[in-house]
Amino acid sequence: MLFSSCLLWKTLVFITLAVLLADFTEIRAFASPSECESATIEDVNESLEKYSNCFHEMIAKGEKASINSLVWTLQEALDLLRPAQEKFCKQLPPCPLPLAPRNGGLVCVTIDNAQYCKPMCNKGYDFQFLRRSRLYEVCGNATGFSWTTQLVGVKALAVCNPSEIAIGGAKSAYFPTNSTCLRTLAFTETQTEQLNVFLEELGEQGIDGSNRDKEADCIICGY
Repeated sequence: MLFSSCLLWKTLVFITLAVLLADFTEIRAFASPSECESATIEDVNESLEKYSNCFHEMIAKGEKASINSLVWTLQEALDLLRPAQEKFCKQLPPCPLPLAPRNGGLVCVTIDNAQYCKPMCNKGYDFQFLRRSRLYEVCGNATGFSWTTQLVGVKALAVCNPSEIAIGGAKSAYFPTNSTCLRTLAFTETQTEQLNVFLEELGEQGIDGSNRDKEADCIICGY
């Protein structure tokens, strides 16, 4: 199952709009419990689309108090949404959930009782260590169900540091210039594109994807 986390981005933007609108109209109204029970993600999407054209102008007019309140509100929302995102990724037991690099992410597939994750960096970032010949990390029976890694004392499978040039990884180990990990997650087409690229690369290394668990296809973004 593709890790469709458009929910995170759209929900945060909606919260932004709600806070700023409240500041402009001086109306501090919150949804009642009954309204929350009947609300759906589709309602959030509709509200987002309604105000998307004027979003930047609204932010520019925001006052200090509303911006500070917004930062706190967004952080509270992220603390709730991130664990919810992780549930969309089907794990290979007893492998632990892999930790994605900040400013990047992981593209993961499960084949023949082994989980393979390909670290990727966003534009403007590069890997801390060279990994051109190290396409992926793996967890399975052969690794004692622990993740392989070239890092010591770091939980993430890779580290993406700020960099004007990207030379540490393979050409495909970077999200497109006009995208990021989170943006990739927002669209089924871009998720499928990255997964297919990874599967093709695994095939070139002799890993047959015919026994792949498609429900475990997953993209995880770092924070």
